[in-house]
Amino acid sequence: MFEFQKLCSEVEALTPAERGLMLADRALSVTEGLAALNLQGINPVEVLASFIVGSVVSDGKISEKDLLNIHPDLVKALGDLCDIVGVERVYKVSKDVKKEIIGYTRLLQQIIAAADEKLAGDIVMLCLLITSADGKVSLKEKRYIMQLCNS
Repeated sequence: MFEFQKLCSEVEALTPAERGLMLADRALSVTEGLAALNLQGINPVEVLASFIVGSVVSDGKISEKDLLNIHPDLVKALGDLCDIVGVERVYKVSKDVKKEIIGYTRLLQQIIAAADEKLAGDIVMLCLLITSADGKVSLKEKRYIMQLCNS
């Protein structure tokens, strides 16, 4: 599909200004592409937001600090379509956070399978841009997002 490690390196090399511009560009491309897929019974924006939040709770715990780090970029990327409070609540009330994460991962993999290569690449890049709010793509984040490349 595309070189995942190369995408990670590109994200880490961005200045904050470049990252912001790329985030805005990819967000527009992804939201338009997801709307065009017209998937029945799936809210792709909710799935994408939940997958991204899952990157910070993949250890089974949800941290307010982690959510606060990614929240501005999620809202910037997905705007009013992103209900971070609803997504956060899903993870907080779930007795099995890992099961929730697996479910959203599978749904996003289905969405990527229905997408063309450009949209799939943009989705992965958007995930990397948002989860790397600190300018780094951690090993945990790489492993988590790399699941999308194996769909």
